Amino acid sequence: MILFILLGIVVAVALAILIVKYLPVKFTPIVSIILLGVAGYISYLIYAGIMEPIRFNKEKKVRYVEVIKQLKLIADAQDAHNTITGKFTGNGENLIKFIDTAQFAITNTHTEIVKENRGTTWSPLMVEVEKKVTDTIGYESVKEKIFAGRDYKNMLKIPNSDKEFKIQSAVIMRANDVLASVFQVEIDKADILEGMSPSLIKQEKLALGGDEIPGGYITIGSLNEVSTAGNWPPLYDAMASN
Repeated sequence: MILFILLGIVVAVALAILIVKYLPVKFTPIVSIILLGVAGYISYLIYAGIMEPIRFNKEKKVRYVEVIKQLKLIADAQDAHNTITGKFTGNGENLIKFIDTAQFAITNTHTEIVKENRGTTWSPLMVEVEKKVTDTIGYESVKEKIFAGRDYKNMLKIPNSDKEFKIQSAVIMRANDVLASVFQVEIDKADILEGMSPSLIKQEKLALGGDEIPGGYITIGSLNEVSTAGNWPPLYDAMASN
């Protein structure tokens, strides 16, 4: 865009010089009007070239926030699923059904004094020790506790698109040979920014971080570590909560 604008300015200046030197005076008014039109068009191109990235950044943030809200819903559902079942899931439809039916256990932990034999069978030595005992005293709906008023039924749908988020899940080996369940959802920025300037989308996918989302994808969770965090900076959390 900038190269075309500069080329247009050079051509306009060259034409003006040629007109002054070689064009008969009687044609000067007509050519002047044409040059004014060209100047106006070039001015419009300059303005559009300045405003395009500004509009892009504004619209980009709006679209990103919509996507992040959906990803946060998925992460909350995965967190609840992991709490109750001990693992994450890669099946989005089953995750929605889980929200509809699952319940958190309401527990009460208290201390009891019990007697333990610290001796042997033939020479017992009974001592009193404290033990923590946890009892289940009721249940609470996952749907009511976490998702009341939230549109979790459509959390798999990518905003402004007919596509859906794809959830990946896996089991990894942690320290001390402990197995752990993990999940990840990622979406290409190009899919979110579809219909906008291809050159600006290409630049956006090279973002390094800071106040920008790094790389070419918006991601939540990880297949390399246990996490329900996203790869966006805190300012998007603030925007998504409003």
